[in-house]
Amino acid sequence: MTATPRTALVVGAAGGICAELSRALARRGDRLVLLDSDGAALKELAGEVAELTEVRTLNVDITDVRSTEEQLATLSGGWAPQILVNGVGGDTRVAPVTDLDEAFLTESLARNVVPVLTAIRLCVPAMRRAGYGRVVNFSSAGGRTYSHFSNAAYVAAKAAVVGLTKQVAYELAPFRVTVNAVAHGPIATERIATAWERRPAAEREQVLSKIPVGRLGTVAEAVGSVLYLCSEEAGYTTGTVIDVNGGLLI
Repeated sequence: MTATPRTALVVGAAGGICAELSRALARRGDRLVLLDSDGAALKELAGEVAELTEVRTLNVDITDVRSTEEQLATLSGGWAPQILVNGVGGDTRVAPVTDLDEAFLTESLARNVVPVLTAIRLCVPAMRRAGYGRVVNFSSAGGRTYSHFSNAAYVAAKAAVVGLTKQVAYELAPFRVTVNAVAHGPIATERIATAWERRPAAEREQVLSKIPVGRLGTVAEAVGSVLYLCSEEAGYTTGTVIDVNGGLLI
């Protein structure tokens, strides 16, 4: 991949896939802006990648729109993001639709969709002016079909991320700003692995039987497609959803 240094803003940087992605971007030479609400984890990750590249941290909850606006307004000049990865969100609560209500859906949208729009609308103007940008949003296999690990509200929210991605990709294509989504299947992040181990062995076997490769994905495997979409080589790839799910959805 082309190694032209860029500035990358990683939202939800402090854990799971995004933490490993931040390390990979740092090794590639990109300058990093790491945003997360977990101050301790953010500080630890920043100390690690600071040995490889320039790094700034934004300790903010992106669902707090006003605070996010204030923090992102500090990014100017060389710190204006040319790469944006929206990795915040998730929900490991397994619940049937009969146990859900409107508040549950509203909460899921607030955690999984609204932050994507917030980050895009605040970062894209600078990308348009520069004539270059890479935006990668995290949907999920659930947003493409259904989920063994969550609930209908989460699936609806992640499906909304796909729709948002496609519309924004269409609008920004003339400005050389690509917008794509990655729909990860079950990836053995710390959060997913913990929820996985709590499930009865028979349920785990049933889930694995539906995944052709017969296992959960690794964090390293999850990062690869995201890293490509952040690269210059992805300039002709926009409005797409890359499925990384071991064959769960074919």
